[in-house]
Amino acid sequence: MEIDWLEDFLALSAAGVFARAADARNISQSAFTRRIKNLENWTGTPLFDRSVHPVELTAAGRAFKQTAIDTVAALKQSKSDIRGLSRQEASVLDFVALHTLAISFFPAWLMRMSSHLGPIKSRLVAENFSGCAEAILCGSADFMLCYHHPAVPTISDENRYPSSTIAKDRIIAVSSADADGRAKYSLEGDDPVPLLSYSPDTFLGRVSQVCLERGNLSGKVDPIYENSVAEALKSACLAGLGIAFLPEGAAERELKDGTLHKISRPEFELVIDIKLYRSIERSRAELERFWMLAQNI
Repeated sequence: MEIDWLEDFLALSAAGVFARAADARNISQSAFTRRIKNLENWTGTPLFDRSVHPVELTAAGRAFKQTAIDTVAALKQSKSDIRGLSRQEASVLDFVALHTLAISFFPAWLMRMSSHLGPIKSRLVAENFSGCAEAILCGSADFMLCYHHPAVPTISDENRYPSSTIAKDRIIAVSSADADGRAKYSLEGDDPVPLLSYSPDTFLGRVSQVCLERGNLSGKVDPIYENSVAEALKSACLAGLGIAFLPEGAAERELKDGTLHKISRPEFELVIDIKLYRSIERSRAELERFWMLAQNI
């Protein structure tokens, strides 16, 4: 069954003459006649009485006519709806971001971008780094937001997946406050302090290990809890379970209100980039406008 056959059927039922209906459908009469015959083969019965001129619908043809009208109308409406949906989807930018960036960075950054571009339709999925990388590599996201530092390898094919540094952050060690409002834990004492650590194969796990090595702190911490999400470590730190190495941006509010205290020294803190990645294989007007602005503000 083809929609053309139904439209041919309706054209012939209106014109009554094969030549006139074929002209209306802009095909040759032989091709038109063949398609009407194909439709009759599909229904299993003649739809036109060819013994009279102009041809008339048979009883089966009259019964089938309303079905043809409804089917053609429904398919055309569905096609229009799908095209409209496709245009709407094209205006939505798909982001994938590390959990921490999705919570602590993305909303304010998107608002800043919107102040230049106007309202931005977006969809954000929070993932670990491997999930982010998979999304951008397989083409299911327009943009990827991740941390970057030379000590930790990330996506290396800059030709296919160019990136732009859109902000910087710093990995710092933090402690919750005690009853007097001072830091509960310190890295300056002789006794090891409980450490809330990341999974070792995560980006933040690797950069926090670099911080420990730079500060010669391995003997001063005692890992007691592991979680791959910075927000989860921050919650455990706020509860007083131990110290944590966090992106400063993720702890900004708590540092200001005094519920967390920075206990690291600048010499072993680590500056990291916040990078926006995209795939050159995904391109449309909305995406390109956003990409150009992201590189220049």
